Amino acid sequence: MGSEARILVIDDEMGIREGCKRALSAEGCLVDCAEDGNLGFQKVKENHYDLILVDLMMPGIGGLDLIQKVHDIDPEIIMVVITGYASIDTAVEATKRGAYDYLPKPFSPDALTALVKRGLEKRMLRLEAQKLYAERDQKLLELASEQSRLQTIIGCMADGVLVANMEGRLVLWNASSVKMLKLRSHEIPGEALEFYIKNKAIIDSIREVLSSKEEKVSMISREVEVDKGTTLMAVIAPVKDEEGRILGAVTVLNDITQLKEIDKIKSQFVSMVAHELRAPLAAIQGWLEIVLSGEVGEDEEQRNKWLGRAKDRAHSLLIMVNDLLEINRMEAGRVAQKMETVKLSEIIQKIVDFVKPEADKKNVTITMKLPKNMPPIQADVKDMEKLFINLINNAIKYNHEEGSVTVEGEVDRSFLCIRIKDTGFGISPENLPRIFEDFYRVEDDKTKKITGTGLGLTISKKIVDSHFGQIKVQSQFNEGSTFSVYLPRPKKTEGEERRNERKERE
Repeated sequence: MGSEARILVIDDEMGIREGCKRALSAEGCLVDCAEDGNLGFQKVKENHYDLILVDLMMPGIGGLDLIQKVHDIDPEIIMVVITGYASIDTAVEATKRGAYDYLPKPFSPDALTALVKRGLEKRMLRLEAQKLYAERDQKLLELASEQSRLQTIIGCMADGVLVANMEGRLVLWNASSVKMLKLRSHEIPGEALEFYIKNKAIIDSIREVLSSKEEKVSMISREVEVDKGTTLMAVIAPVKDEEGRILGAVTVLNDITQLKEIDKIKSQFVSMVAHELRAPLAAIQGWLEIVLSGEVGEDEEQRNKWLGRAKDRAHSLLIMVNDLLEINRMEAGRVAQKMETVKLSEIIQKIVDFVKPEADKKNVTITMKLPKNMPPIQADVKDMEKLFINLINNAIKYNHEEGSVTVEGEVDRSFLCIRIKDTGFGISPENLPRIFEDFYRVEDDKTKKITGTGLGLTISKKIVDSHFGQIKVQSQFNEGSTFSVYLPRPKKTEGEERRNERKERE
């Protein structure tokens, strides 16, 4: 017996109390005594005991009742009954009340110490079991908490996640995977992969990882088409224990549909740029080779003519490069950086004066019909100049001889609208939806000799979009086109609105 064991002897006979105390103290136990049940119960409430020796027949609380009261305080205290009235009935009743054992009087010190030793061992085993149960419950709680955290993390992931065990059964997934794969009966865990997943390529990849040899398996990456137009990147890797044994497989799904589309557009764009650059470069090279070959001899006029053609193509090439840089600047978000108060009527008038010589060459008349006192807007001056010089230039270039261009304006509470009308070639219905695409040009017998990069309208739309406006087009083939630009005007205060209404009435 250990010296830490604390024992209480409750008996109304002093000889029994003292005898028990001497015998147990000699074994290294700490022993307290009480002469009746009431005093003994008080000591139990005030102190901690490992084992109690209690007499059945004594003043105050009887032994059987005391057993129950003590166990209400601490059910793990070992209760040993000592009595001179030993019988089968009393032994059975004491056991029912929770007594560990029964020691009839008189008893020898050896019998006492042997019984107490067994009782203390029982007490130690009970406490150890209780500790193990507590540790088990804590581990289960931690495991449940960890699983909850894991489920929360996986559930919030944008990528799809699937986990299969070694038997090829799906045991874990998240909402993203359900959406990507349209999992069937995903609320039922533990069924075979085929029960949930319709895509054979993913199933085969997971089973390939599960069936691979441990020393060779690493990871499988595979593009998978799950629906028409939807592409996923599936990355499947084994889940291993500390010794390297495969326990299952985890699959991470990433929707790369947009990336594939961007890559396709990028390839088309590069191809388009290469095609557009090749023609002027080949022309420049051709004219220069003719001049350098000496074929023109001393004919200075012919030499200058060919050099002029090379210069013109170089100029058109420079315009294209500048337009490409402009589009790149806009797509990088660096548009409308310097917003200021702008009077569009003044900008448009300057542009009309600038392009008038070109209009005169084709006998195209330009008419301005802008409202008086047209309100200013918040815009980038350079962007507005690029926007309207593109639109007015196009109205002249794609116009008939002796045609006309009309620039009109309209103001409402929210927008300022500028319309550029021409009497030109017009745009056919099949070409109309594509005119704002990069490098798109309508080519027919009337337009094939007109130079251009096919980027002017693309730039114009990006400028309008960056100013939170709209650009619309109406066109009748061979009758003309109307481009309408809607730009937001600053909101006025109620006082300004009332003053304007009074002026309009006057």
